[in-house]
Amino acid sequence: MHDDGDRWNARYLGRSTGDPSMPKGLGGIALRRGGRCLDVACGLGEQSLWAAQQGYEVIALDASDVAITALNGAALLAGVRDRIDTRVVDLDAGFPTEWASSCALVICQRFRDPDLYEQLVYMLEPGGVLVITVLSQVGLDGEPGPFHAAAGDLVCAFRQYDVEVLRSVELDGEATLVARRR
Repeated sequence: MHDDGDRWNARYLGRSTGDPSMPKGLGGIALRRGGRCLDVACGLGEQSLWAAQQGYEVIALDASDVAITALNGAALLAGVRDRIDTRVVDLDAGFPTEWASSCALVICQRFRDPDLYEQLVYMLEPGGVLVITVLSQVGLDGEPGPFHAAAGDLVCAFRQYDVEVLRSVELDGEATLVARRR
């Protein structure tokens, strides 16, 4: 984690959390209000703030302590600090099992690790919703990097799990999938 944390700390240094924002792809999707929300690789935490404002108890994970510190400050200013549990976590080690099958919402924006896809689903309670957005080769200007998913990658990967795909969109170098655990 040291290398990942250092790299992301350098990227986030001097930046502040932006306005709360709904994760890409969730517009028009029926969500249960309240319950637990896991925000994976939360970065500066705009989606964590949004989820807290929607009544969720948020667990925000990131490798960058700089980003987590910025999120804590923004959450305090927004009056939702008591609804966001922030943690600096090495996601290469997977997710702590204490949240297994207990999340009404799992957010994973701009972080891609196919080895963790099954764990993302495992974090959801029955009826819980996962929203994941990754870099994609679809509609990309230029050459894809090592973290860009191939066309159809998310749908193919999540089809093997016990989820119903509610939405799948691929364009402009991003792929988003919204799925509900059966």
